[in-house]
Amino acid sequence: MARNFSLTHRLTQLYSKLMPAPCLLCGIASQQLPLCTDCIADLPRLGHACSRCAMPIDAGKLCGHCLNQPPEQDYSVSLFPYLDPVDRLIAAFKYHDKLYLSQLFGTLMSEQLQARKLPQCLIPIPLYPSRLRQRGYNQSLELAKVLSTQLAIPTSNDYLIRTRNTAPQTSLPFDQRKANIERAFSLQQKTVPDHIALIDDVLTTGHTANAAAKCLRQAGATTIEVWTIARTISHDHILI
Repeated sequence: MARNFSLTHRLTQLYSKLMPAPCLLCGIASQQLPLCTDCIADLPRLGHACSRCAMPIDAGKLCGHCLNQPPEQDYSVSLFPYLDPVDRLIAAFKYHDKLYLSQLFGTLMSEQLQARKLPQCLIPIPLYPSRLRQRGYNQSLELAKVLSTQLAIPTSNDYLIRTRNTAPQTSLPFDQRKANIERAFSLQQKTVPDHIALIDDVLTTGHTANAAAKCLRQAGATTIEVWTIARTISHDHILI
């Protein structure tokens, strides 16, 4: 039975206005966001990255992999490398009901994205219905709602649906992830806007984003972006 997360979220917001909440990382009182100013400033940033897959690169626009085997999306934007403490914050947001973290992530993402040519629509990566009932919310949709408000872009949950209850990608070996996500999505509409952005929490192998983007491309999307909070990077790319 799904819990009333919207009520809990509103109560948390009301409480934060009345009483300073402790920063989730250092415990110092923080007024508006769940992290204090110093901890936000200390979060590792992704830095210069491939415009197509968001993998860190030293120079240029595209990494070698995207030059040889480009993914389905045209652009990818991530705020952080998927390193501590970002991984802990995302886990709290995704699995432990810390929905108010969507405001933090959405605000920081909006600041980075405002200078870009913005898409016509935001489409959150959907969850399979049974997983959505179990969790009670879709973290990608919660993030998309904040981005929608701050960037004045509509969000739609009506274009894409999850049709297979796939195993979580993080639970599988790398070589099984592509097969796991194949045919996991389908379209609910015959056409989609020309320029869209897929919203998710973490870009890892890119197989989930690729499968979703293929569906949207078939429906007529000409420019597809992938916006995520964090990007998983290999050890040889750790430069933060």
